[in-house]
Formats: sequence, structure tokens, C-alpha cells
Amino acid sequence: MIEKFGSKGQAAMEYLMTYGWALLVIVIVIAILLIMNPFSAPQSCKFDQVGFACNNMAVKATDGTLLGSITNGLNNGIKIVKVTCVKPSSAADTVASASGTAVARQGIYDIPSTVKCINTPTAVGTEYSAKIFVYYANDDDTSAYPLRVATANIVTKVI
Repeated sequence: MIEKFGSKGQAAMEYLMTYGWALLVIVIVIAILLIMNPFSAPQSCKFDQVGFACNNMAVKATDGTLLGSITNGLNNGIKIVKVTCVKPSSAADTVASASGTAVARQGIYDIPSTVKCINTPTAVGTEYSAKIFVYYANDDDTSAYPLRVATANIVTKVI
């Protein structure tokens, strides 16, 4: 009689152990997916022109301030005159005057706190997409020469 119950117990333990390991693997995979969040849009910032790059872009939830910096990868120095941040669905934008801030070749320009992105979600962690316009002049441009424009599309998190 003891042998009958012993074999039933062993079969039950084998069943529980097999499905227990499978459930543990499923739980671990779900936890990894939640941490990595591969289903959200990737954070990106890409300029349409060659020679510029974005660094650590983000938008503040409290006031829509655009954070980050722009790297000048052109072969010459530039003067950034203004930066705008526009949500594609809106007609208005917020302009920040940079007052001719000089950026050396391969230099980094920190975006001033006066650049605000409109229609920013107030929920921290949500995604925000916008277009950035950087108005600049080359060091060798004359004052009569029109400003050049570099545009970038950003997808970033609201912090």
C-alpha cells in the first residue's frame, strides 16, 4: 500500500516540477520584457543634414523645456542664432534666441532652458515627438547672408 501512494506522489511531484520550471521561465521572460519595454518607440534624434548630432534629448513635464545638446560635426565653426521646438500637429512654436552663440568645429552646444516644446504631455515617462529647427550661420558667412537651418526629428521621453 505504501508503494502505491509513493508512486502517485512521485508522479505528482514530477508534474509540478516540470510545469513549475516552465512557469518560472515564463515569469522571467515577462519581467525582462517589462524592463526593456521593446514595444515602445525608440528614443531618437536625427538631423536631416549631415554634420549635426543630438545628445541626451528629453523634455520636462513641468514646463516643456527641451533638454540636451547639439554637436557641430561640420568642418567649420558656426554661430547658433535660435532654436525652435515644434510639435508637428501644431502651428505655433517657441523660439529661443541664442544670440549668436559660437560653436567650434566638433563643439557641443547646450540647448538653453528658454527653448520650450509646446503641447508637452504632463505625465512623466510618456513619449513625445517633435521637430527641432536650429538656425545658424557659418563663421565665414557675411551678415547679409541668410541664416542656414538644420532640422531634426526627435522622439523622446518626458521627464
